[in-house]
Amino acid sequence: MRRLIGWIMPKTAPRTSSTSSWQRLKMLLPASFGLVLITIAGLTYVDRHRFITELHHLSAEAGLKLRHIQVRGRSHISKNVLLAKLNLELDAPILSINLHDLHNRISQIGWVKNVIVERRFPSTIHIVIEERVPIALLQNDSDHQLIDATGTVIEGADPRDFTHLKVVVGKNSGANAAPILAALGTEPELFSEVWAISFRSQRRWDVYLKNGMEIRLPESDPISAWSRLAVIDREKAITNRDLAVIDLRIPKQLIVEPNIPVRGKGSKT
Repeated sequence: MRRLIGWIMPKTAPRTSSTSSWQRLKMLLPASFGLVLITIAGLTYVDRHRFITELHHLSAEAGLKLRHIQVRGRSHISKNVLLAKLNLELDAPILSINLHDLHNRISQIGWVKNVIVERRFPSTIHIVIEERVPIALLQNDSDHQLIDATGTVIEGADPRDFTHLKVVVGKNSGANAAPILAALGTEPELFSEVWAISFRSQRRWDVYLKNGMEIRLPESDPISAWSRLAVIDREKAITNRDLAVIDLRIPKQLIVEPNIPVRGKGSKT
């Protein structure tokens, strides 16, 4: 056993550079890998642990140690958050890094949708991150949370950085928001005036414009009703009128409610 390890990387061998050591190790590893596996299988747990520890130490001496961390796809994740999750030390034996554990730790970051972690010899950990794409702000009681197209809350994201996104409200609204937002987006000019959408009885949507107007969409084929409203708005600027509600729930009809202050007991109007 000692001779085998010493043969892979003799402790008394003169050192030239980590690169040349790595080249020698690459030539020797294929020939010795089978013998190493057979040897490890015959060891006790304690001996196996010592063997692996020494193997990591010797591989580091041969140049197989962490020198570089390459990250691709990071946009919203802060550098400090990522480094804290990686918890890696430079010059650590690269063979000692558990890629499965590293993958799990990175996946705990709220922004991460998918991640690929690779060990690239002799000295690099390569990470490719696919971040979640925020589509809306989900309103819960008095606060807001950023969500992606699946309705998943992006933990750790600050909603104040995404005030340009539409607000979605209602039970199960987050999981159903992506299709209706895509439908509303087919009329960009009208969509730019949208502030929030509300999922009513988990069946249909009401749209609230920035001027306070409420647009009631039908349960069936809301995109056609929305497109019809966009045509009328381009011709008659109906959304600029003093209206409280535009009701599109009845096919081929448009019912409006004027924005008239209600007089009643205690009213000052």
